[in-house]
Amino acid sequence: MEKTTVNILSKPKLKAPVLIEGLPGMGYVGKLATEHLLDELQAKKFAELRSPHFPHHVVVKADGTLRPLRNEFYWARTDGRDVVILVGDVQPVSPEGHYEVVESILDVAEQFKVKQLFTLGGYATGKYSKTKPRVVGVGDPALLGEFRARGVTVEKGGGPIIGAAGLLLGIGRLRGMRGACLLGETHGMVVDHRAAKAVLEVLLGVLGIKVDMSAFERRAKETERTLDRIRKEIELRTRKERRREEEEAWYIG
Repeated sequence: MEKTTVNILSKPKLKAPVLIEGLPGMGYVGKLATEHLLDELQAKKFAELRSPHFPHHVVVKADGTLRPLRNEFYWARTDGRDVVILVGDVQPVSPEGHYEVVESILDVAEQFKVKQLFTLGGYATGKYSKTKPRVVGVGDPALLGEFRARGVTVEKGGGPIIGAAGLLLGIGRLRGMRGACLLGETHGMVVDHRAAKAVLEVLLGVLGIKVDMSAFERRAKETERTLDRIRKEIELRTRKERRREEEEAWYIG
């Protein structure tokens, strides 16, 4: 394989579809959110993307067989709206690869008349918190007002959005597509269903789509328990280190 390739498996007839991207990233926030959508909307796969810019390994399936890494396009029709959902195993490992893969994704989007993009991801804080994760939004000015009304923090003058979540919007705008990125606050080192749930709730509200969130809520509670356990372990380790330092200081004195 010398370049990124897309295999169109079928050609659904879609009316003004919205593209929702959720490739792996910080806390797997976008990936978790889009995979929940796939299940609840019973989305159908219509295209696969493979690239030499993906990491050099394969996926081992549950039955012991192998398959190459890939990104996948699904479609669904719900509440009078057509959506295209992009999920995948990985993102490219080089800047050049990111640009090539994103251009290929946008080629598919153009082919199916996509005019609006929503990208999902995580906003790493490096902290553990019991409060509901904030959702941070950036993107098209026309959407920012609605984001604020839904409790989304509109990012101003922040850092870069790395990977497909940012490039799809930036390059997509050059092709006449408009959209926004929703980022859920996450520690960054834990698979975070809480942040994914927070992001998905905002997206569904903006799009006017309803899905069952009960399974997601159970997984979010599991994340809370995991974070609580990690937090307690860190606190215990910090107390032990402080006690040791105090004992050493007393001994030296």
